[in-house]
Amino acid sequence: MAADTQAGGRPPATPDIPPPRTETGAIGWAYANLFNSRHNAALTVLVGAVTAIGLWFCLKWIIFDADWSVIATIGGRFIIGNYNTDHACPGNNCFWRPQISLLMVTTLLGMGWGIAAGGTAKRVAIAATAIIILLAFLPYSLERMGWDVRLLLLANAPALALGWALGRYTPLGSVRWIIIFTVAGFLIHLLLMRGIEGVPALQPVAINQWGGLTLNLMLAAAGIGLSLPIGIALALGRRSRMPVVKLLCVAFIEVFRGVPLITLLFMSQVLVPLAFPEDFPLDNLFRAAVVITLFSSAYMAENIRGGLQALHRGQAEAARALGLPGWQTTMLISLPQAIRNVIPAIVGQFIGLFKDTSLVYIISMLDVLEIGRTFIQGNTEYLSHAKELFIFIALVFWVFTYGMSYISGKVEEHLGVGRR
Repeated sequence: MAADTQAGGRPPATPDIPPPRTETGAIGWAYANLFNSRHNAALTVLVGAVTAIGLWFCLKWIIFDADWSVIATIGGRFIIGNYNTDHACPGNNCFWRPQISLLMVTTLLGMGWGIAAGGTAKRVAIAATAIIILLAFLPYSLERMGWDVRLLLLANAPALALGWALGRYTPLGSVRWIIIFTVAGFLIHLLLMRGIEGVPALQPVAINQWGGLTLNLMLAAAGIGLSLPIGIALALGRRSRMPVVKLLCVAFIEVFRGVPLITLLFMSQVLVPLAFPEDFPLDNLFRAAVVITLFSSAYMAENIRGGLQALHRGQAEAARALGLPGWQTTMLISLPQAIRNVIPAIVGQFIGLFKDTSLVYIISMLDVLEIGRTFIQGNTEYLSHAKELFIFIALVFWVFTYGMSYISGKVEEHLGVGRR
């Protein structure tokens, strides 16, 4: 009896028994979520079988049956369209201009990584740079993709490191400077793409020769950067107590929300010139950017207004009790909370805007989708490979839209959206 007890008469401590394997790890998760009842187990087996069969046929077609040579044939036209052709740029020496813009983007991503010191900014910067660098190893001949093109693509690695160092160790490492550099970089990009008359190596390239994914990204960047502040102004104007301002904002929002974008793009050939002097230089790119921005601003205004209406009136009353003027109450209290609450709707509108840029083919602009369509129509020997072409284009759009959705989710998680 004495041997079974410890000093002081206490029984020996029993060792901890590990939990059952069916309650921990992947097996525990599967048991709790997929096989916790006969009904769920049957559904899990059925859905798993259908998914496996679908994946088998899809992978079989992708690996063995599909012919992806059409993607390699189009090559760089997916990115810049006809920008570097003999017709647009005699001598084919304009390829470096969009690549310089790409280096600026990589540097900005590096600065964001340096400021954030890791996290989502680091993953996005590294993933984007890695994809760009991998393009330098495409198995093209030197006639189609020379060393100069490959070296400029590889230069994105030191550009990322430079941006990280600027954001980490210099006074330029702030959000304000990133915004300033982003705006300046976009203007430099437009200047490089357009060219300057009389400057060597910068011969002008007609805007109607711009195309490919670069065109979609330019329109999306301009629309996203301008539609948010315009939408905020429209939302505040619609809630204004001044009847004239409110009426004008309501009329603008309802008109642009009530007309399809494709119709507005057609009408842009006539309506946009009416808002500018007769001698103002207008082109299809400018008209498309204006229409897409205004169209998205109308929807953005309603998203922001919904966020403002969701706030409790007590906050504005408390601000007035503290003596804050109306503009400070709006800018410092109401608006930041409203934007935070409608981040999913705002990003959803940005995603829709990016996809809507493919509609510019209506006004004879060769975006990435129109590049593929015209190539198939002009080369009937590739007509049987149209599936591969459009699946690839859909994948390109999905990568960008999923990237925006992923970043949005991380921002919501950081700001605690949906949590009290």
